[in-house]
Amino acid sequence: MPTTATAPDLGTTRKPVVDQIFGDNKAPVEEVLQADFADMMEAIAELLVEAGDLPSKVNTDDDQAAVGRWIVKARAYAKRADEVRQSENKPVLAAQRGINAFFAQIVEPIDHAVKKAQSLADDFVRRKEAEARARAQREAEEARKKAQEAEERAAKAKSAGAAGNAEGRAEAYHAAAEAAEERSLAAANDLTRHRAEGVTSSARTQWTWEFTDKDAAYATLGPLGNFMAEADVAKAINAMVRAQKGRAKLDGIRVFEKSVASFRG
Repeated sequence: MPTTATAPDLGTTRKPVVDQIFGDNKAPVEEVLQADFADMMEAIAELLVEAGDLPSKVNTDDDQAAVGRWIVKARAYAKRADEVRQSENKPVLAAQRGINAFFAQIVEPIDHAVKKAQSLADDFVRRKEAEARARAQREAEEARKKAQEAEERAAKAKSAGAAGNAEGRAEAYHAAAEAAEERSLAAANDLTRHRAEGVTSSARTQWTWEFTDKDAAYATLGPLGNFMAEADVAKAINAMVRAQKGRAKLDGIRVFEKSVASFRG
């Protein structure tokens, strides 16, 4: 089974589909359009010349009628041009839809499988991170306990030497406790990094959010909130959280960090 991240050749050396379905030795699109619609462009140029003959100010009913006739004519020209545009685009758009649909059936199963595998990897790094931090916390608690015991022995010592020794051990245990606490707060990436078979796996934290009270969140958006689709609201909140991270505040949502697996070949 290959261990590298190099993708197989998926057709990069073949002739592009557009060259196969629209024929060889074709002229540039711009030249074809200029030639096929020269009459239309000439008519539109004349229309715009007519616009220059319109009165600079409407003073009479006749002036108003002249402006109105030109507007109706101009709108008809624009409508016809747009109809031709849509007609010319149909086969191109049909080809695009066919290409998109074909590659979607290739990519979507991969995306689905990657999402499932990513979920498994994310769950592992979160458990590994939690275990590492819990272990560090236990070490910190044990060191603090020993430091307290050493301090008590120092207080009860019968000689200055014994007291000094006990105090020295207490300081060492306090230092060990602080070091363990720092490990418990270490970044997920430091706790979960691993490299095997050419792939480095680690973890990173990202800011995310969830609704705790959707009605309250929408109320915070003001009068426009009731007219916004949930997808648009979520998009706006995503942008806010990406920009402000832990500083992001909005009624009805909870902003938090989560660890996710990261892979690099």
